Amino acid sequence: MSHSAHATIIEQQNDIYYGTEVLNRVSFLREDPDFITDSVGHASARFIFYENTNPLVNSQLDDKLVLLTNGDNQLEGPQVCKKGLQNLQQWTQVVETWAEANKNHDASMRAPERPTFLFLGLQDESVGLDLKSLKAADDGESEHYLDHQGRYQGIPYYAVDVTNAPTVRDLVVDFYNSEINNNNQSAADNDVIFTAHRKHHIGFTNTEASLFSHGRMFLDWLARNRFCPGCGSKVIPVHAGGKLKCTNSEASECPVQSATVSNVSFPRTDAVIITAITNTDRTKVLLSLAKRHAHTNMYACTAGFMEPSETVEIATKREIWEETGVVCKKINVVLTQPWPFPGNLMIGCIGEVEFDGESEVVNLGHDRELSDARWFDIEFVRKLIYKNEVKDGEDFNPENILLPFPESIAHSLIKLAVDQAGNKGKL
Repeated sequence: MSHSAHATIIEQQNDIYYGTEVLNRVSFLREDPDFITDSVGHASARFIFYENTNPLVNSQLDDKLVLLTNGDNQLEGPQVCKKGLQNLQQWTQVVETWAEANKNHDASMRAPERPTFLFLGLQDESVGLDLKSLKAADDGESEHYLDHQGRYQGIPYYAVDVTNAPTVRDLVVDFYNSEINNNNQSAADNDVIFTAHRKHHIGFTNTEASLFSHGRMFLDWLARNRFCPGCGSKVIPVHAGGKLKCTNSEASECPVQSATVSNVSFPRTDAVIITAITNTDRTKVLLSLAKRHAHTNMYACTAGFMEPSETVEIATKREIWEETGVVCKKINVVLTQPWPFPGNLMIGCIGEVEFDGESEVVNLGHDRELSDARWFDIEFVRKLIYKNEVKDGEDFNPENILLPFPESIAHSLIKLAVDQAGNKGKL
């Protein structure tokens, strides 16, 4: 059975898919070249690999996202690679070359066969790392965590984009295959692939999903932005991938370099509002069928991009009216979710509509994005969410209506609306 709406919100906020807190980003350390050099070369460093923003996965494992380390015996479990990349001289050279270029802001960082490294953060005690057990297990042969200045202790994580470095790509894939699969096949010949398929992304654990999302959003931004919007010169990633720097040597000729504050030097996140809409007494839910999803019969929440100078509440009301014709006056912001396709933040709301004979009337004639929108009884939607409540042989869904997949914030919001039934106002 469903439980309290408050409990549901807390659970979702702490464990949202693509947005679980798994690393301490220590973003200020991105600017410290000594820290970056030490961390990227440390034995415990973990690396996630991407090609064209697609992650390297082993599709046949439970933990699909491929993680490799520098040192030996850094990862636990039967399905992990025990040997470290530092056994490969070529890998060590790649890391050292990048670290030096990052330190010096070298314009060659975008050169062919140069992978892009992105510092993601430290897995430390603030996110649940048992540092004491690592200290106790230290055998003196290979350090299992980084200790920087005695203040920042943990396991460094990096995302690595090998799109422009096919030699490094093949090096990593061949190494993984030989150590994990005990064969010499290439990634195209087995289950180790760089994949864009959502079935693999949705199959991640929450930790894997959050690591993937973090890396993908940054690397997509770095890949899309190769020239300065102010002067057209090439830009390079500095601060371990956290910032773009114009390479124009004449700062006075570049409005970006001469600006006091420049938001084009840092990654952007596009805000998207997404709303589950209910009536005042929580007996109905308004769900919509987008034209692009009409063939799937998947009914979902109302969603759209925020526009400049809009509040979340105003943007939500606007999108609801533009798409469905319904007038909604009460908006509660309840959940957010990063959405790495390519770089969105989904701002989840519950909208409440007063049934007065006019406000609740559906009209799809405004922007015409929807194929259908209608008010469903809450008990019908409850059975779509809680399938264990459906009685054997009960044909409650003759239209075969589907809801968004459970990992999406749309599903979480619809579930929250169901759980709020009978708990009016208890957020």
